[in-house]
Amino acid sequence: MAIVGLDFRPRFGTAVPKDAPAGVVLRGEYEWLVTGGEAEIKALLDAVVGLGVQVSTQSAILKFGNVVGTFDLGALGVLRVQCGKWNEDTFDELLEDLTARALALPFSATQLAGLPHDRSIADRDDVLLHAFIYARHVMLGGDRALPRALDLVVRDPHRRFSPERTTVDLVAARRVDARTISRVVMGTDGVVRATGAAAHTSLAHALRGHLPAYVDVPRVEHTFDTAENRFALEFLGQIRGIVDRVDRLARSKAKPGVFWTSAVRDCEAMRRLLGPFERHDMWNDVGRMGHVPIGSSVLQRRRGYKDVLRHHLALRAAARIPFDRATAERLLGLKDVATLYELWCYFAVIDAVSEVIGRRPDHVDAMKVQDEVDLGYGFRVTWDGGPTVYYNLSFTPTKSPPHRSASLWLRPDIVVDIERDEQRELHVFDAKLRIDGVVPSADGADSANDDGDPDPLSFKNEDIAKMHAYRDALPAVRSARVLYPGEEHREFPALELDARDADGVGAIPLVPGAVHSDLHDVLATLLRGSPVVTLVAEPA
Repeated sequence: MAIVGLDFRPRFGTAVPKDAPAGVVLRGEYEWLVTGGEAEIKALLDAVVGLGVQVSTQSAILKFGNVVGTFDLGALGVLRVQCGKWNEDTFDELLEDLTARALALPFSATQLAGLPHDRSIADRDDVLLHAFIYARHVMLGGDRALPRALDLVVRDPHRRFSPERTTVDLVAARRVDARTISRVVMGTDGVVRATGAAAHTSLAHALRGHLPAYVDVPRVEHTFDTAENRFALEFLGQIRGIVDRVDRLARSKAKPGVFWTSAVRDCEAMRRLLGPFERHDMWNDVGRMGHVPIGSSVLQRRRGYKDVLRHHLALRAAARIPFDRATAERLLGLKDVATLYELWCYFAVIDAVSEVIGRRPDHVDAMKVQDEVDLGYGFRVTWDGGPTVYYNLSFTPTKSPPHRSASLWLRPDIVVDIERDEQRELHVFDAKLRIDGVVPSADGADSANDDGDPDPLSFKNEDIAKMHAYRDALPAVRSARVLYPGEEHREFPALELDARDADGVGAIPLVPGAVHSDLHDVLATLLRGSPVVTLVAEPA
């Protein structure tokens, strides 16, 4: 079904829009010329804020670039944008996987010390977007992890039984203890003359014709005001605080872009999910919490509670994901799939190195915090006695080796710094998603999709040329490879006489959800001879 009143044609190439329920699907790697009525063009440009340019009152040009997503044009229909076979669902799955990989990194020693409960996280702009990314992930992600955990908590809440005492009529007493008997014998609560049949009871005889008018008896009450429930309620409030603050920021924008428009929708959806849990009766008697009861067996083992604790710890660690403000806006608002793929590849390399070495990283850089979130270039993950994996490490002519460039300023996506055979060496990986042409296969044929267009999930000739540029300009770099979501593993070995195994350039397929054996094999070759790998392979 096409969008009513609008006609879409590529400015270049032969791609055609595809009909979809209630709208149309466009390929984001193409520029699109759109013609239609004045009102329809205005509605289109309002929906794709920043991604379209008006040519005339009845035409516009759309430039999506790496963006995937869904744009609601109201009564006209829905415009969906995908990059090759990657669409909005792929993006959301990739973002979930990226979040899980990032949060699997170890906490620093300072992050767990004492575990004071920080109520200010929702009020701090320096971590707000990072916290929102995680909150959105666990609230609106495919498995709705946090709502499922909260549902388990309110269905079977932890309760504490507290002994109390009360005074009741003698005939209403159902349970007595030693204190009750002692008070009756001593007449503490007073006695009255026994009459009628009661005068013939054993108790009346023992009390010389008297009976207690009232007796003090034990009563056991249960309460939900436990440390664990206080923790769960505080975390629920913290998530709500994050949602409310982002929503206020979004609605305060005079001319909100795609990011803030998307944030408002997400906040509304998250509020709808939180509402039933916030209004539950179990919180009526639950007090305020000061510290996380980290030693509680309920938090560590009980269904629902242990998941809420895990999300609490993960939220504290969310600032370790290398997003600056601009990146967060591209990911959450515009859904820039190329940016997301680059970040995902970084964590995929970390996981592959972990597999080769046999253990998780030992150290993770902390986020730099100034006026706003700013990771800074050179974010790194390190293994004791082993390699370091950098994200966006800069090389310039003024830096000291091994981070010196012979000429230009360069910043590869991923750099693996290793010691092999007692020598320091660097290996570069660059994530590539976009195409304009591809490397010919062995038979000379170019990769193409079913429409006869170049495959948008392949790598370009220019990408391989850039890998050569890294090796030429950066003396410490021995190999450089493209990471791309395709199928073919290509290697172009170095021709120098002193070249080592795996020196050179190449392209490694790295597809989310697939087995990454090619990347693992390359890293295993690069790390062969590294002290940390030797220790794992040959324990003392």
